[in-house]
Amino acid sequence: MNHIFISYSHKESDYAHGLAQTLYKDGFDVWIDDRLDYGSQWPNEIQKQLDSCRAFIVIMSPNSFGSEWVQSELQRAKRKKKPIFPLLLGGDGPWLSVESTQFFDVRGGVYPDAKFYSALKRVIRPDPSARTLRMPKAPRKAKLRASSLNLNPGMIAATIGALVFFLLLSVTLLWGLFSKDEVSLPTQMANPTMDVVLLDEPTAVPTPTASPAMPEVEQTVPDEMALIPAGEFTMGMDAFDEFAICEKIGGECRLDWFMDEEPIHTIYLDAFYMDIYEVTNIQYKGCVDSGECDSPEISASTSRLDYYDNPEFDHYPVINVTWYQAQAYCEWSGGRLPTEAEWEKAARGTEASPFPWGDTLDPSYANYNYTVGDTTAVGSYEKGISPYGLYDMAGNVWEWVSSLHGSYPYAANDGREAPSSENGRIMRGGSWGYVGVSISTSYRYTWDSSDSNLDLGFRCARDVSP
Repeated sequence: MNHIFISYSHKESDYAHGLAQTLYKDGFDVWIDDRLDYGSQWPNEIQKQLDSCRAFIVIMSPNSFGSEWVQSELQRAKRKKKPIFPLLLGGDGPWLSVESTQFFDVRGGVYPDAKFYSALKRVIRPDPSARTLRMPKAPRKAKLRASSLNLNPGMIAATIGALVFFLLLSVTLLWGLFSKDEVSLPTQMANPTMDVVLLDEPTAVPTPTASPAMPEVEQTVPDEMALIPAGEFTMGMDAFDEFAICEKIGGECRLDWFMDEEPIHTIYLDAFYMDIYEVTNIQYKGCVDSGECDSPEISASTSRLDYYDNPEFDHYPVINVTWYQAQAYCEWSGGRLPTEAEWEKAARGTEASPFPWGDTLDPSYANYNYTVGDTTAVGSYEKGISPYGLYDMAGNVWEWVSSLHGSYPYAANDGREAPSSENGRIMRGGSWGYVGVSISTSYRYTWDSSDSNLDLGFRCARDVSP
C-alpha cells in the first residue's frame, strides 16, 4: 500500500474529511475511517489499513485526546514505526506521546502549509494517476479565519515584494513584444537547460565536520573491517535457554517464538571479513551518486523527517533499503552480504553467548526497546562490541543477510544462499524498537526481500584472499 492513514475524533469529522479531500486532489492516496459499518469486521479493516499505510496523520484536539480509538491507533502506529505527522487542531500544545516529533499548527481550522506537504513528500510520493483507494466523502467547508492564518509583517512584505517583481517582469516582457526589441532576461530564465532548484531543498550541502567521537568510516578500507578467523562455532539456541534469558531480562516470553533457532549445532566457517560498523547514510549515498544504487524509498526516519539527505545524520545507519538494494551496495563496495551463519559467528564468537558482550543486558550496551526511540550514530555503544570488535550487532537497526529462510541445521549448499528472486530473506540483530530477547545473537526474523522498513539496514562481508 502507498496511502496515508488519518486518525481523528469524529467531532472533527468535517476538518478531517476536508484534509483528506485536499490530500487526494494533490495526488495522495488517503484512507479515512468513515464509520460506515460498526460490525465486527470494522476494527480488522482499521488495523489492516493502519498496518499497511506509508504515513500516519493524527489530528490532535481535546476531543481526540480523550478518544480511545485515536489513542489506540496512535500507539499502534508507533509500534509499527510509521512516520507520524501530528496536526494540532485544538489545545495548548502537542501531546506528550508525540512531543519529540515535529508537529504542524492548524489551530483555527486552517489546512497545513507548504512545509507540511514538503515533509510529507519525503515519506510518500503523490501520484495522481494511481488513486487506488476510495475518494473520501466531501466535507462541509472547514472554517477559515484571517486571524488563524498566522500572518506576520515579514510574510506580508515578502508577498508584496514577490507580486511587485512579477508585475515588473510582466511589463518588461510585454514592452519587448510590442517594441519588437530583444528582451534581456535574467541568466537563469534565459537558459532553458538550467537545473530546477526546489525552494524547500538546500541548494548546497555543507561539508559536515565529523564528531571527535565518531570514527571515519570507509567501507572499502580493510582497517574498517574485522577479520573473523576460520574455525567452528555454535549456531542456534535451545528454546528453553532463550526462554530463561527472556525471563531474566523481563518481558513477555513464549516458547513458540524461539523454536526457529533449534537445533543447536556446530559448524565450520572459513575466514572472512566483516564491516565493523553498519553501512551509513553517507556511505550509501556514494553508491547512489555513482549510479549503482537506488536511493532509499523513504528519506525519513521514525522521528526525523529529514534523515537520509541530512548531513547531521551522515554517520547514522542507512535505513529503508530492500534486500536487493543492500546486495547492490555490497557488490559495488567490493564485498557481499554476509550469510546468516557468518553474521551469527561475527556477533557471538565461539562462546555461544546470548548477546555479543555476554549474558547481561541494560541500555548502556545497545540501542533497543525504545530507550532512544530512533537510530543512533554507528559505533555509539562501546560496551556492546562483539568478541571480534564489531559495533551494533545487537539493536540500532535490523541487518539484512544473504540467506533465504531455511530450517536448521544451517547448510550453505541446500539452496538458501542461491542468488534467486525468492522472497523471505533473513534479517538479524534486532533494532532500537525491539525488546531484549529479539536482539540476541541467535534470534532470526524473515522479511520480504523487496520491502524496506524504518529500522532495517545492513553491513557487508568480504572473502579473505587465498
